[in-house]
This record gives sequence, structure tokens and C-alpha cells, in this order.
Amino acid sequence: MKKNLMITGAGPNGFIGKNLKEAFQYKYNIFAPTRLELNLLDYTKLESYVVNNKIDVIIHGAIHVPLLHGTENEMEYDMRMFLHIEKLSHLVEKIVYFGSGAEYDKTYDIIQVKEKDIGKSIPQTSYGLAKYTMNKLAIHSKNIYNLRLFGVFGKYELYSIKFISNLCCKAMFNLPLTIRKNCDFNYIYIEDLTSIVEWFIENTPLYHDYNICHTQSYSLLELAHIVREVSGKDISIQVLNQDRNLDYTADNTRLMQEIPDFKFTDMKVAIQELYDYYCLNKHLIDFQLIKNSR
Repeated sequence: MKKNLMITGAGPNGFIGKNLKEAFQYKYNIFAPTRLELNLLDYTKLESYVVNNKIDVIIHGAIHVPLLHGTENEMEYDMRMFLHIEKLSHLVEKIVYFGSGAEYDKTYDIIQVKEKDIGKSIPQTSYGLAKYTMNKLAIHSKNIYNLRLFGVFGKYELYSIKFISNLCCKAMFNLPLTIRKNCDFNYIYIEDLTSIVEWFIENTPLYHDYNICHTQSYSLLELAHIVREVSGKDISIQVLNQDRNLDYTADNTRLMQEIPDFKFTDMKVAIQELYDYYCLNKHLIDFQLIKNSR
């Protein structure tokens, strides 16, 4: 019998949730209410939705997006959504949500951090502090699992600000590939994240928090060179500031011990697929927005 899967953050402006909804549409019974259909800040309606639809697993991907909704009350909204879902944990088999490398405090270099390193420095941003607090609740829960992300790329993301998509769109329009400051990242392709999420749906993990990232880190400059290569175009790559930005990488040993046979998509293959996606959907991309982005 198919599980009843509830995915938050899968609306028109969603990225991860929208991809998960698309990938799981035939494997599970999908319930993906939009913000207008179900306000996660309304606990009573949320509880009724979960009970009435006999939800087995909740995948919580909704966040308060400052670019779309402003920065006011960002932490409060994120925490209230999470706490309402956490309060329903006894009604479902499990809850999987997406944490962030910001839990480690992004005011410093984050380099190959392990899960045990959480708490060495308390995050300074509201977003990081919210995710840090969520993790505290998850690791002491019975059935809540934090998939801590360090950079995900793929179709449906905000191409105007997300690095790899932004570069793909610039290459498509023959624009220079710009990098504000170089640094190292552990990006993961959305297709790989989807496979990992499916494993967490179908299995009982040993731990309640995992660093979800590619085994290999890449500098932004290396990624720009890959984008230029897959585009087949002789376009310039410009690093706008020669000072390095803070690195953002993690150790994924715990994840790989759980799923030892998992193979990440080759970065060049993943970027080629994303570039081809934008070329097929070029008519949907705002050229002026891309041209003016940095």
C-alpha cells in the first residue's frame, strides 16, 4: 500500500518541495498543499489536515523566504511552522525536514564539519539560530530527522540568485560568468537529494541529523569552468573580488555509512542536465534579471 506523503514547500515558488512532489508522484499518495490552501501557522487546521488525510510521513521543506516575504519575523515564522509540525509527530510515522549548514554559524569558515561539531559556535543569524534550535528538538525526538543541506542546485530554484543556475542562465545568454568571491562549497544535485530523501522515507535511520552534501567539494571558480565547458561557449569568467569568501563544506561520513552504495551524480553530468533544462525553457527566463544579477 502506498504511503500518504505530505510535502510542505511544494507550491509554485517551491524548489526542493516541488522537485520531490514531481519525483514521488507515482510512488506515494502526495499531499502538497500550497500556502493559500493550508497555513502552517494555523495549528488547528494543520492537525485536521494530517488526521483527515491519514498522513504517514511529513516532508517539511517550507521556509519563510526573505526575497519573497521580507525579513520581518523570519525566525518566528520558521520556528512556528516547525513547532506545529513537531507537535504532530505522534500522529505520523516520521517527519523529515531540511536543516542548513548555517546551524554551524556562518560567521566563520565551515570546513568539513561533522555532525558532532554542532554547538561549538551558536549561529548569529535568525535563520541559522532557527535551524539550530530545530536540530536540538530533532535529535531528542523519536521520529524527526534533520537532513542538513549545504547547497542544493537544480531546476525550479531561484535562478536570479542561486549560483549554479545563475551561471547556466548567463552562459545560455552569452553573458560573462561572474563570481563575487571565490570559496569552496559542497553542492548536491537535486536528483541526488531526491534519492536520499526516498531512502529516509523507506528506512529507519540510526541518527536524527545528517550532513547532506556531495563527498567532493568544489570552488565556485571550478564550477564556473564546468558551466562554461558544458555550454560549449568561449565566454569570460570574472571574479569580482579577489578576497576569498568563507568556505561552506561538510563531512558526509555518517550519511555514507547509512547508504554505502549511494553514488552521487558526476558534477559535470548534473550541470549539463541543468544547463539543458534552461535551454529548453529559455522563454521562461527573464534576460534583464540575469543580465543585472551579480
